[in-house]
Amino acid sequence: MPLALIEPIRRAIKEDRVTTLARTVALLGESGAFESDLFLDPNAERYARRLIWRDPDDRFVVVGMTWAPGQRSALHDHGGVWGVEIVVRGTMLETAYRVCERDALGRVRFERERDRVCEEGSAGVLVPPHDHHVFGNIGTTTAHTIHVYGGAFARSTMFVPEADGFCRQQVVTLGYDA
Repeated sequence: MPLALIEPIRRAIKEDRVTTLARTVALLGESGAFESDLFLDPNAERYARRLIWRDPDDRFVVVGMTWAPGQRSALHDHGGVWGVEIVVRGTMLETAYRVCERDALGRVRFERERDRVCEEGSAGVLVPPHDHHVFGNIGTTTAHTIHVYGGAFARSTMFVPEADGFCRQQVVTLGYDA
C-alpha cells in the first residue's frame, strides 16, 4: 500500500480523534486513493476481507472488504475497538442497534436504532459501546469498502438471534482472505 495513502491516516490517528480520521478517509475516497487493486474478487460464501496495512506499532489496521450483491455481516460488535468505514464502490446499508436488555444467561436484547444507506463516499464512525450493527451490500453490483480499526481487531462478538427475542453471544476470531 502506498505510503501516501497511509500517512494521512497515521496523522489523523495521532490526533486521537476518530472524527478527524473519518474526514481524512472521506477525502482520500474523494481523491480516488482507494484503487481497485486493494480489493479481492468477490467470495461466493461471504464477504471477502483483505488486510491492506498493519501499523508496525499496532495502533491500527486498514482492511479492504469486497461484498457481492446481497452479502451482509451478522449483527456484531467490534471487540472494543473503534473503527471508521467508507464505501468506495457500490451501495451499502448499515443498520445500527442499541443494547436494551441483558439477561442472567448473558444474552442480549437489541433495539433497532436506525438504517443508513451508504453510497460511494459515505464514511461512518463506530465507537464502542455504541458499535453494534449489520452492514451489507444492497446494490446489484459488487461493493468495496475500506475499514480502519484502532488496533488489530482480531476478535468480534456475533449475536445469534434466539426464539424469545434475545441474542446469544458468540465470540469469533477474525481472519483475512489475503
